[in-house]
Amino acid sequence: MEYLLFELKKVIKNKLALISISILIIISGIVLFMNLHAESEFTLQAGAKKEITYYQAENAKLKKKLLQQKKNSDLYRETKYAIKSNEKISSQDYQIQQAAQANKWHRAYTLMWEKKKKEKKYLEAIDSNQINQAQVKELNTKLDFFTYLKLKPLAYESQDMPVTGIQFWLHLNKQYLPYLFTLVALFILTLLFTENYKQKLNPTKLIPISKLRLTSTEITAGLILIGGSFLVINLLMFIAATFCAGSGNLEFPYLTHSFVNGKVTNNFVASGKLILPIITLQILGILFLVVLVRLFAKIFRTQLPTLLFTLLLVLGVNIAEIAVPILKKISAWLPMTYLNAVDSASGYLGLIYQNSHLNFASGIIVLLFSTIVILGLTFIIESLQKF
Repeated sequence: MEYLLFELKKVIKNKLALISISILIIISGIVLFMNLHAESEFTLQAGAKKEITYYQAENAKLKKKLLQQKKNSDLYRETKYAIKSNEKISSQDYQIQQAAQANKWHRAYTLMWEKKKKEKKYLEAIDSNQINQAQVKELNTKLDFFTYLKLKPLAYESQDMPVTGIQFWLHLNKQYLPYLFTLVALFILTLLFTENYKQKLNPTKLIPISKLRLTSTEITAGLILIGGSFLVINLLMFIAATFCAGSGNLEFPYLTHSFVNGKVTNNFVASGKLILPIITLQILGILFLVVLVRLFAKIFRTQLPTLLFTLLLVLGVNIAEIAVPILKKISAWLPMTYLNAVDSASGYLGLIYQNSHLNFASGIIVLLFSTIVILGLTFIIESLQKF
């Protein structure tokens, strides 16, 4: 216990470690502030209002053209039809806006579902060569989204600018923390595991503690520091988001992706179902970082090389996976891939890398196996080193 406290104090007393964590909390707070500031523009009623404004402007242009056209011409009849169609859409958008403002969510989602159904029928009637496939996919996703909410009419929560506790937690751990926190974690762990070395010699070997206990104490110290910091940041942001916009609903839909017979299947599931898989991957990811930095610290025994090599291996490979085809193919077997636990658990990484093996189950196996292998390598290196 005394050695554990000694290890923890080394980092806690270091101002750079505390500053880096504080900066991360400030950045997360700024993200929340920006989301709160912009969230009103991404509500269901705001979207309907934009649509109404758009179609009213289009009708104003069409009515001007109508004055210049012959009343009995085909062009005149087509323009009249377009005006009526736009008026129908505007009327439906107005109903959606009114229903959302009155918190009549079942009616609002039913109207949105009907609207997306009509849009899908319209696209299906067009020649497939003229259709933007990305637009079709987006429309199908929206249709599935409102199908889910039509059956479970929950209060609307923005997906573009999440502000509720649960949705903001998912957003933060998807977009920012996997990379920013990993950077801070590697820095703190480097401080922890290289601080004991004096001129590349390790005085802790002289402490009358068994090698197993020494190893477990060092790893525990790393887990407490990094896991504790990660927990504090997430709790603070969840509490702040909940205070500002409410906690949100665990049943609110979240988009997931999976491979069925080689084809990608999209599905909306309750956000709450993803929480346990995400946290499991995050815990294993933190353990992987701890043992990895400890291995490099044993090899280099100084701060700068340890930090540089871990950054290159962890963040460098993570970034390279996006651009290098061969790395995409083997991404499911690289433990650093799973540091983005939200995208791993939801199947989004498997979708963008087109890798059917990249999923939650693979993440568990790869992270555990990698951790065991690294521990074995560290044990061999320690055995070969006298001091």
